Amino acid sequence: MDAEYRKQIEALYFELYDKAMVYARSALDSEVLAEEAVQETFRIACQKPQSVCGSPNPQGWIIQTLKYTIRNIRTNQASTKRMLERYMLTQVDNISISDNQINISILYENIADLEEFQLLKEFAFEKQSHQEMAAKRGITVSACRKRLQRAKETLHRKLKNSV
Repeated sequence: MDAEYRKQIEALYFELYDKAMVYARSALDSEVLAEEAVQETFRIACQKPQSVCGSPNPQGWIIQTLKYTIRNIRTNQASTKRMLERYMLTQVDNISISDNQINISILYENIADLEEFQLLKEFAFEKQSHQEMAAKRGITVSACRKRLQRAKETLHRKLKNSV
């Protein structure tokens, strides 16, 4: 990225950061997830500086990208939660799942101590950010993302095998 693009994106960052945080916080109900969404939005902007700076409305470009990022976070959490619930239903008959009725660790007692399960549970049910999960494990955010991806793939394979 050349100096002119960097300067424009930096100006957008200072202009929009507070507004983007307020929007993301209200959409995600989490300070840390909101911060992660805003950071991801500006990371994308830095990867596509011509697109942002060449846009007739760069502020709109940033906000639209933030909306997509928030949607992706929600979709990821929801699909992970559905996958965990589906796995549980293949393991236990006649239990209905409700966030408020039964402790999730009890429902998954046969796999609750596995690191993969802990990652998926923290992401989908506790709505922790990649940053929080990485800090807890003493690893980088990208390593945490990869572990979460592998955990999903493992659970997905188990679901295919049990059906």
